[in-house]
Amino acid sequence: MNGSVHVGRGSNARLAFTLIEVLVVIAIMAILVAILLPALGMANKTAKAAACMGNLRGIGQGLVLYNHDNKEGVVPSYNMTGTDGGPDVPLDGWGPILDRDGYMGGAGTKRGNPFYCPDTYDVAGVATGQTGSDPNNSKGWHDWPFIRTTEGNFTQLIPERGFHKIIRVSYWINADNPIGAVASVTPDMFYTGSVGYGPSHNGVNIKLTRLNAFVRPVQLIAVADGLYAGRQRDNQAMMSNSRIGFRHPGKMGAANTAFADGHVAPIHGKEFPRGMGGNNTLEEIRAENGNGKPSVYANPEKILWPGG
Repeated sequence: MNGSVHVGRGSNARLAFTLIEVLVVIAIMAILVAILLPALGMANKTAKAAACMGNLRGIGQGLVLYNHDNKEGVVPSYNMTGTDGGPDVPLDGWGPILDRDGYMGGAGTKRGNPFYCPDTYDVAGVATGQTGSDPNNSKGWHDWPFIRTTEGNFTQLIPERGFHKIIRVSYWINADNPIGAVASVTPDMFYTGSVGYGPSHNGVNIKLTRLNAFVRPVQLIAVADGLYAGRQRDNQAMMSNSRIGFRHPGKMGAANTAFADGHVAPIHGKEFPRGMGGNNTLEEIRAENGNGKPSVYANPEKILWPGG
């Protein structure tokens, strides 16, 4: 007996595999699965990145339409009064504004929500006010409208201003966001700002940004994978308190990005431009924001090369 099964006397027809043949087939299948699984995983990530790009194209178009309908005003990152926020100063948010005004329909969940990247981690990334040292936080989401207190951020509807639902957003907006302290303000520094903040150290309140502040809209970052707003000094991958979510395949991850002219492109982890602040040097920030590269500044020459 050799372990195979035969039917009929004198018949040489084999109707079953030997044990060794079965083991060989199983081994081959295991090898194929090991080869195919990473490819399938990458295909899934690529599909999610493409869906995210679609979201951002829609957001970019919504932002451009908002400009046209609001006398070339840019959507605020949010509206506020004073400098500190707090329970009496709910912050509406750019996502809820676009939803309320009919440019895009958002939702408080990930399904059917153009403000939510499909590769978002299910974590409230700035629940305590910062993303901290955990890089997964910047890949999470943030709910708007909300109130900001010393304990953290808490959702709150604003029916008197037309905000009747919470919008879950997993994109970051390039805004002047000095809330929580009295700081100096430079008008029209970034794509937008927290309109109403102030007065600042230099006596300035943040006002609505106008399109004429943008020197090269094709280079100006408007919205990117991530959450909340501001903190431009920490924009790159693996930096503490970065709010940019490098969710997609690429060198140290890639963040899909919508620009002020409405087009979309990915920016890789160490290539995302930072703003001044912290330990960043002027030379570094000039190199990252100049020479036709993507920039966080509405007018990089005016900010980084004043007078010349």
